[in-house]
Amino acid sequence: MRAAIPRMRTAITPFQGFAHVRRIADAMKVQVGRRSLVIAVGVASLAALALLIERTGTKVLEAAATPNWRFLLAGLVICAAVQPLRALAWTSTVRSPVGFKAMYTASSVGSFLDTVLPGRLGEASKVAVLKVTAGPRWPGFSRAGGSLLCAHLLEMIAFALVGAGSAFFLPVPGWAKITMVVGLPAAAGGLLLASVLHAKLSHRLPEGVGAFLAGAAAPKGIMLRAGAILVLTWIARWFGVLFLLHAVGVHVGVGSMAGHQGNEAIAASVFTPAAGSLATAVAAMVGLAFYGRHLGKLSRAAVRF
Repeated sequence: MRAAIPRMRTAITPFQGFAHVRRIADAMKVQVGRRSLVIAVGVASLAALALLIERTGTKVLEAAATPNWRFLLAGLVICAAVQPLRALAWTSTVRSPVGFKAMYTASSVGSFLDTVLPGRLGEASKVAVLKVTAGPRWPGFSRAGGSLLCAHLLEMIAFALVGAGSAFFLPVPGWAKITMVVGLPAAAGGLLLASVLHAKLSHRLPEGVGAFLAGAAAPKGIMLRAGAILVLTWIARWFGVLFLLHAVGVHVGVGSMAGHQGNEAIAASVFTPAAGSLATAVAAMVGLAFYGRHLGKLSRAAVRF
């Protein structure tokens, strides 16, 4: 007689067979979450528009709706061109062969979400989107997040330097002066703290924390390179805003940006952020076009981060 072949018994639970149902439920949850986010943004935008019409009247909207298209196009092109530069600065600080295309897509999508979501929540989505776009070159959450923090601290320093330079021939408002006075030492201190912690305590900390500090504590040469790129982005943004102001009839020069009143000035305060959102949206669509087959994954990563 042939010996019976032993068989391994598989434990049966009353929840077996529901895996497919759970996957469907998860997919529906993601879809409902994305739909709720879109609805919330849409309702908030309509409410803001209604409040704006009530407070300022229709003449302001008429001034914003009939811009000078040449200045508008120039301003939009400059604002959109800033996104590759910001991605290049982040690429420098991450110090990993992720690829510029992946970094650009993650950076541009996050920058667009920053313009439509409160509290700069788009910054959190940059790392999540990078995980999808980088694929096998994904440097890890800690390294990507630390390098993004380094890039933002350098961007704050660049903003302070450009603002300090413009103060010689521009009437800088009080909030900008406070930002420069507080932001410059705070950002520089943050970079110094990350470098000291990485050098002295990184080997004693958990691996994830050490990798985060390693990403934030970039070498001096890399910081100088990324900082120079970010200074260029702030100069470009400055001229982009000038073109957008000219587009709605606020004719200001490099040395005279204050003292304008009336419908055109109010329209500029409305029109400029909207144009910035449009420019970042175009830059984000260019990045998403690189990953058309993975658009669903990118969308889920961006809204769930």
